[in-house]
Amino acid sequence: MDGKDVHLTPIEYRLLTTLVRHAGRVLSQRQLLKEVWGPAHTDQAHYLRVYMGTLRRKLEQDPARPRYLLTEPGVGYRLAAE
Repeated sequence: MDGKDVHLTPIEYRLLTTLVRHAGRVLSQRQLLKEVWGPAHTDQAHYLRVYMGTLRRKLEQDPARPRYLLTEPGVGYRLAAE
């Protein structure tokens, strides 16, 4: 990011703040979907994949090898607590 401003959509912002609140902990896809999109969207895992990819492109130096926004295969996502 090199100190540059990053524009986040409201959904991206809610997703990031949810991950920040639970930094270092793995959050299930279902939990993230419920907190960010609401209980009616807990089956919409594709939403989460799309938005995590967008956040990585905006925030990670190398989105293909994320350092902070980590995928926990078969479970969900985690914000690295560095």
